[in-house]
Amino acid sequence: MGISRSLSIGTSSLRSHQRRFDVIANNIANINTTGYKASRVNFVDQFNQIVTRGRASNVVGGRGSGGNNPLQYGLGVRIGSISPDLSQGVIESTGRPLDMAIQGDGFFIYQFNGRQYFSRSAPIIRDSEGYLIDPTTGAILQGYNVIRDANGFIVYDTSGVSSLNKTLNNLQIPITTTTPPKQTENIRLSGNLNAESAENETALTSLTIYDNNGTAHTLSFTFTKTANPNEWSVSAQIDGNALTIGATTITFNSDGTINTPTTLSITANDLNTALGQNVFDATTPKDINVELAPANNLLQGITQFAGANTVSFQYQDGYTYGELLDLSVDDAGKIWGSFSNGRTELMGQVALARFANPSALVREGNNMFSVGPDSGLPLIGTAGETFASNRIYSGALEQSNVDLTEEFTNMITTQRAFEAAARTITISDTMLAETNNLKR
Repeated sequence: MGISRSLSIGTSSLRSHQRRFDVIANNIANINTTGYKASRVNFVDQFNQIVTRGRASNVVGGRGSGGNNPLQYGLGVRIGSISPDLSQGVIESTGRPLDMAIQGDGFFIYQFNGRQYFSRSAPIIRDSEGYLIDPTTGAILQGYNVIRDANGFIVYDTSGVSSLNKTLNNLQIPITTTTPPKQTENIRLSGNLNAESAENETALTSLTIYDNNGTAHTLSFTFTKTANPNEWSVSAQIDGNALTIGATTITFNSDGTINTPTTLSITANDLNTALGQNVFDATTPKDINVELAPANNLLQGITQFAGANTVSFQYQDGYTYGELLDLSVDDAGKIWGSFSNGRTELMGQVALARFANPSALVREGNNMFSVGPDSGLPLIGTAGETFASNRIYSGALEQSNVDLTEEFTNMITTQRAFEAAARTITISDTMLAETNNLKR
């Protein structure tokens, strides 16, 4: 019956708008869900009943008839798709260094029970084994760990930075992470020796250096003005013991810059001899180079001008054993550890994933997505490097991108559409009743 058709059309509208309201309610419910992406319902007409398909024009030689349009009835509405809104949410500061947010496209990668998940949310904590995890699910954040040798020591590249294993893996920074001591190998001095000093007048400076085990020792240099113009003798002591060094005098040019030597050498063997014990590594060997002035800028080294004696140590590259105190993350997702010995070491890097069609990812709950049939496979990389437009904010989280104004407006239009659909059913029922009364 034709009238019953309007009942099914009204029913389809009620059903579709109820589901749209479900989506709206879910968006509003997740207004404070970290990294949540709002969804939007897209309606399409359900199908049509075609009475006639129309006719083409049939005019020949000025005679015939024109065409006409098809005659068809719409038969309701259905949900064609539910599309996520993947626009950037507001990034808010939290103050927790391991909270992270992505500026730009892409997702954090997690592993849970051997399966990959993707999320815009990263309120990361470190568990008892040192894994960086999502606190809700226990899913492990993915990235690149540092390379360690057979003894568990971090391997460094030629610039002294930790090397990363570029194989995607569970990010782990054990609670017991330490940085081993480093023997002092380079020292730099600068400052002034008074050109007006009398013969045998001295200038003394000292600093702390470290042996192969990280034990601190006091290295002292004594500069003594000789009878010769522009010449000073130099001697050294370690922990108060006389120490043999590579040169015993230094000379200056007439303009006050150092002439010879610009560097001194202290061998590990001489250090051990002075101390009476083998604590400096002499097998590699790791001798100490003392820079008195850089060859390309003599004014940055020791000078001899009229003025106070200000010569002092400016730098030494040794340090003692250190315990991990804190972690921080930079814009590229590199995780840096701060240690009790003042060192900062690269401990890993967070990886990101991008998709050709991120709208096709499947929602899995707990702020997680998984690969969908039409999302494409993840392209793995890092912020600022593989993905130049991306940036990772540390100490911040991305908030939900739900727009309450838009959701409330959609709620009103959905309610009105639902009411109108209900009214079409009511009127259709009345018309059916009138039709039934025709037999009376």
